[in-house]
Amino acid sequence: MNRNAIYLLALGAFGVGTAEFIVSGILEVISNDLNVPVSLAGQLVTVYALSHAFGALVLVMLTTKFERKRVLLSSMLIFIVGNIVAFFSYNFGMLMFSRIVLAMSGGLYFVIATIYAAQLAEPAKRGSAIATVITGFTVSLVLGVPIGTFIASFMDWRYVFLFIASITLIDLIVLNKYIPKLKGNKSISLKQQLLVIRDKQIISGLFTTLFWILGYTMVFTYIAPLLNKLADFSIEKISTALLVLGVFAFIGSRLGGYAADKWGPVRTVYISLIVHSVALFFLTATSISTIGVFIIIMVWGTAAWTTTPANQFYLISLKPQSSEIVLSFNTAIMNIGMTLGAGIGGLVIEYASVLNLGWIGGITVLMALVTASFSFTINKRKKESDFGLSR
Repeated sequence: MNRNAIYLLALGAFGVGTAEFIVSGILEVISNDLNVPVSLAGQLVTVYALSHAFGALVLVMLTTKFERKRVLLSSMLIFIVGNIVAFFSYNFGMLMFSRIVLAMSGGLYFVIATIYAAQLAEPAKRGSAIATVITGFTVSLVLGVPIGTFIASFMDWRYVFLFIASITLIDLIVLNKYIPKLKGNKSISLKQQLLVIRDKQIISGLFTTLFWILGYTMVFTYIAPLLNKLADFSIEKISTALLVLGVFAFIGSRLGGYAADKWGPVRTVYISLIVHSVALFFLTATSISTIGVFIIIMVWGTAAWTTTPANQFYLISLKPQSSEIVLSFNTAIMNIGMTLGAGIGGLVIEYASVLNLGWIGGITVLMALVTASFSFTINKRKKESDFGLSR
């Protein structure tokens, strides 16, 4: 397995994740500097998620026939340009444009990088290779956002994007040296590409992604007011909780790849979704104990991000010849799910109580378990049928 190349691909995913999440950490700073309401500044997050989905889906489809190394490096170059535009953004419109450029190029990069990692790895290590790229993305929560917020606290917030651009440029130069060329896929029409996901296994697998990210995001987006209401957490404790969540999300993404390789994606997805759901149900039952809250957060972060590489590995295994198309749909669904999760969570807070997020999120993750079980059952029947025909 070409570990150096895979780690470099993960570094690029780290840059994509930092560019996505950093705005949440400096939202009020941007709002004050550009003289726009916080609610309007918050749309920078929504637009990024939707544009990321577009990049992961439509741009991957449009570039499928081109040589993959060229597409990968081109997406990184456009991502660097997007960061430079953000650095020179002195009005809200220009910053919003930079977010669209960053998200679309980042979405394209993430799909191609994940497929590249799987191609570079030995068959028995492909789950771990996919997990490594995803880990780069989750590490941005642990390191990228705190570092970016730290930079913004000592100098102009725009230098955060110059920092991301610099890291990506170095990564691009080294990646160009390390990764081999990879042929593009045979040109497929949009209609044919859509036919790929008509398979009930793929559709139900994609719904698994949708429901788990919905359950996760509706709680994660409002974790600060939830912890404040739940256990009277101060801003310092909330920051610590987010750090702990990020660390265990990192552990989960590594565990997911290891488990998918060792025990298979089916068992890994089953167990991680069950533990994820139980953790969310128990979250509001730990209000009397700070230690209890932190333990639940550790379990929650680990279980939630264990699912990601395992389910991606499973989806790719269903249609290996169309892996980019399948993964692009999965990445798009993830970002749409994030947007919906934040919106549904907001409605829950407005019309009920923030304390309801735990059990509602838990039920949503159980729905992911149902769709996963449906997909796995079809897959098992297909294998048994194929085995019967071959005898």
